[in-house]
Formats: sequence, C-alpha cells, structure tokens
Amino acid sequence: MAKPSLFGIKHSNRDFTDKDSWSKNNFNSSFPAGLIAYMDSKKMPCVYLKLDENGNLVKDYISGEALFQLSPVDDNLFYSFESPYTPYQTYSIGSPPRVDLMLMNNSTSEILAGYEVKLTTLPDESTFRFSEDQWGSELVIRMPSIHFLACSLAAMYKDRHEGLRKYFGKNGFGNVGSYMEAAQVNPRLGDIWERMSALIKENTSLQKPALIQPIWKTIGKSSTLADNCLDVFVWSDLAFTKLFMSEAAAVPADVTTEISRPMRALIQLFFMLNEVSIKGTFHHDDILQKLTYTMKNDKAFSVPGKKTNRLMLSEELIKPRITKEEIRNIILGDGQLLLSPERRFDAVLVSAANLFN
Repeated sequence: MAKPSLFGIKHSNRDFTDKDSWSKNNFNSSFPAGLIAYMDSKKMPCVYLKLDENGNLVKDYISGEALFQLSPVDDNLFYSFESPYTPYQTYSIGSPPRVDLMLMNNSTSEILAGYEVKLTTLPDESTFRFSEDQWGSELVIRMPSIHFLACSLAAMYKDRHEGLRKYFGKNGFGNVGSYMEAAQVNPRLGDIWERMSALIKENTSLQKPALIQPIWKTIGKSSTLADNCLDVFVWSDLAFTKLFMSEAAAVPADVTTEISRPMRALIQLFFMLNEVSIKGTFHHDDILQKLTYTMKNDKAFSVPGKKTNRLMLSEELIKPRITKEEIRNIILGDGQLLLSPERRFDAVLVSAANLFN
C-alpha cells in the first residue's frame, strides 16, 4: 500500500507519513513543492513575473527544473522546508534568513536555491464581488521576507559591495537611529524612493526568482473549488519590490504624516542595503526593531487582491491550468486523510446552514 506523500518529493526534512507534516503551516509550503513537481512533469512551466530593462513588470515562464536547479523528481534533489538559508549568512549579522523551501543536491549537499512560499486564495475578500477577470489574491508579507529580499539584492554585489555606494554615497545615509521617527524620515522619502528605483532598474539582468505564489481558486467566496483551480506564479526578487514600492512613491507634504507599512518596508530595505554598501553586511534585527514607526512587527505589509490582480492578470489567473481532479495526482497515498484543517466557528456555521431554517 502506498504511503502518504506528495508528488515528486522523494527526499526531504519532513516525514509525510507523520500527521504533523500535514498541519496547516507545513502543508502550505510542502504542497506547492509537489504542485510544481507535478506541473513540471506535464511540461507546464510556472508563470514568472519579472522586470524588463525599463523596470516594468512583464510576464514570462520558468520551468520547475529551472526553479529547483534539478528536475523536481530527480533522485538527487532534497527538499528542505523552513530552513536557514545559509548562502546569505555572509550578508546578515546574526542568523541568516529562514526560507519556506530550500533545494539541495542530496549527493553533494550543495544548496541550489531558496524561496519564500505564499499559498493564496482566489478570489479574496476585496474582489469576489467582481467579474472573474478582476479577481485577485491577497498577499500577506512577513518581516522575514524583507530580510530575505535584502540579502537577495545584496547578493547582486557579492565581493563588490562598494558598488552599492553609487546609490548610497561613500559614507551612506548614516545610522538608522537618526531615522526612527516619521518626521525624521519623511523628508528623505523621495530621495530614498529614487535611489532604490535606480538600483532596481540598473540590475534587471541580475534578478532571480525569490517568491513562489501558488493560487487556489474557488467558486466565488464559497469553499468549493473551481474546476480549474490551481496554478503557480513566481516573483523575481526585483518584481517583488513592485508589491510595496508603488505605495511608497508619494512624498507626504506634512513631515509628521504616519508611515504606512509599504513605506516602512521600503525604508527598512533601503537601510539594510545602506549598511551593506558601507561594510558588506547588515544587522537586520537592529534595523527591524528601530524602524518600526509605532507599528507592530507582526507583518511587513499586505497587498489586497485588487492590486495583485493588476500585477498578475493573465490567462492563468483567470483560468488556472490544473484541475481539481488532478489533486489526487499530487497528494498521494491518502495523504489528505492526515490533513487537519482549523476548526473555525464561522466555517462551521456556513456548513450548517440548516440551523437557520
């Protein structure tokens, strides 16, 4: 009898015969890996969102093999979930960023790639009332993703961090302690935005995949899967910045105006790279703790479906390529029986509509 497993994942740091490996948090990063492996077996590449040489977001495609650096079903591929991405240790004082999915060569122990993974629902609360071509998924970005993004951009200047001084100046922007209040940083926001925009535009040839965003589509706001319900989008590290930089472009006229979460993400990213330009490394915890602007560090920012729709709109968003019948080809050995969904009172009430008759 086949054991519970996910398509293509032969070696990993999760035991899929163990119920704990199918918990919500674990499933949200491991299922997308199996989905990508399955799509690659069907010669179906992921949608790749990246920037062109003018800094505009464009749609391309990337295969699972290119994403994982080995065929997703290769016997030498090791899937390491929720792991410290040690290739970025050299840029980060303290611990390196943790990633949702790290790919390794099982025979050589070489680290091949690392990715943030965001499994998202289509449509979200802000778009379910619209026509399907206007549906979008909410993206919630956590603080570790900003740490990972900063390292990814710093890696573009590996062994030549002085090259960043083109954007930050010889002595950089000084200590983050001088920018802890809105009134201190607001007058510099326009300059910060322009410098980051120039850095991004001039490095488009070096961008690389960073964020994997699978989507699962339902019939409207219901809990019923659409017939065509699954697909995968991948954001490059530079395209990732489109999720928050456009919201941070406007310079407030009043210097005491509160800093928004997208603005904060831009400011934090800027000062991480500012430190790299000076000494080749940055202290992410210090920057994240000092540049909070009275907001909690529970998340970096969120992007509603109205905005992600504009960035992701494509045939694949309107009609995902994987059907609900194919899920049985991805979750194998009755793994679905080990799933343990959250017991939410609102969900129970929806499924027990007869209570109100």
